[in-house]
Amino acid sequence: MSYELRAVTIPDDWRAMHDIRQKVLFAPGRHSISYDENHPDDRADGNTPFLLFENEEPLGVARLDERGETGIVRLVAIVQHKQRKGYGLRLNNFIEAEAKRRGVRILRVNAAPDAVGFYLKAGWSEKLWDPTELVGLGQGAIQMEKVICE
Repeated sequence: MSYELRAVTIPDDWRAMHDIRQKVLFAPGRHSISYDENHPDDRADGNTPFLLFENEEPLGVARLDERGETGIVRLVAIVQHKQRKGYGLRLNNFIEAEAKRRGVRILRVNAAPDAVGFYLKAGWSEKLWDPTELVGLGQGAIQMEKVICE
């Protein structure tokens, strides 16, 4: 198997990213917020959306928002048929490596309550880092943090 984390830059990758987000993160009944394919945060300076590929098949998404030595991991999702098979950890490891390469020392995430166990197993810890983020899409999320570079 060949795995790759790739920044979303070409139209096919944007389409794949939006499809995964809509099917997993914005599935009917999951949120009262509608998904916006043109949300400016995806193209804001310092924010990079990524796709995880297995043999050129897009399997997962995440966005890394760089804030100096801190990175915020957002909109993390693995396609439904690959969940609970280790792909989330693979995506996590790729994002950590990319963040380190970019000089990020601390990663933060607003984790869905049903994902907290995954993040704890991956070495993250619960830490309130910005309560103003816990509105809208972040409502009900658990804030977590991981030091990736001392």
